[in-house]
Amino acid sequence: MAPAVRDFGGKYRRLTEASAANTALSVSTPADVPVRLLFATVRYSAAPTQTGMTVDLDSGVAAAYDTVLFTGAANAQNTAYLPDGEVRIDATDAIKVTAPAGGAAITSQISLHIELL
Repeated sequence: MAPAVRDFGGKYRRLTEASAANTALSVSTPADVPVRLLFATVRYSAAPTQTGMTVDLDSGVAAAYDTVLFTGAANAQNTAYLPDGEVRIDATDAIKVTAPAGGAAITSQISLHIELL
């Protein structure tokens, strides 16, 4: 399923998606569009039993160039990633935010905020 995209005018976009209970979820930046990552958040409906959200650079060159930019604390109900510096990617790469399955009846919501370049 594709994430919901909210266009605030100009170049700012918010991509959001919610998971079913106890289901892993990922949201990625649009294909073939260079972007700047502003921030990303993950919220679980209750305290999860999981390893923590991840924010990855998904390289268009090859999987060997993929890089983990951030890993959230395990079992955190709310996690935000705000880069220390600029994170810009070209049109061949993507930023992917992943929320592992939370356990039992726990759902997750991802919000990925970007600027189109």
